[in-house]
Amino acid sequence: MKSSIYLFMICGIFFAGTGVVYGFFTEFTELLGFPALLLLGGMSLMIGVYLWLTDRRVGRQPQDSEHAEISDADADYGFFSPWSWWPIACAGAAAVAFYGIAMGWWIVPFGAVLGLVALVGLAFEHDRGDHAH
Repeated sequence: MKSSIYLFMICGIFFAGTGVVYGFFTEFTELLGFPALLLLGGMSLMIGVYLWLTDRRVGRQPQDSEHAEISDADADYGFFSPWSWWPIACAGAAAVAFYGIAMGWWIVPFGAVLGLVALVGLAFEHDRGDHAH
């Protein structure tokens, strides 16, 4: 985690400094690049500070040790159903909604309704049938 902290802090300082220099070269008349670079630097610093605070709270991570194995950082990522069809329904509903944004706004509500049905099905697929807990 230490290398990530250093990376984000250095990027934040670099982009903030680059934004100020860019502002001076454009005499602060170009109002897209200057604020964008400052915001990019600020967001990088925010991530760096978050990682630093998390590192202080959690302590030494396996990725900080040169002698750690890959399995030392292995964690439980949750339970996923390999037989579930609901993720495909969610992707189809998102495709319909984004198609509606591109082609006509009247299609978006159909995608939203399909997405709501797919999300409810995905959330409650283990509450009934053969796989109920």
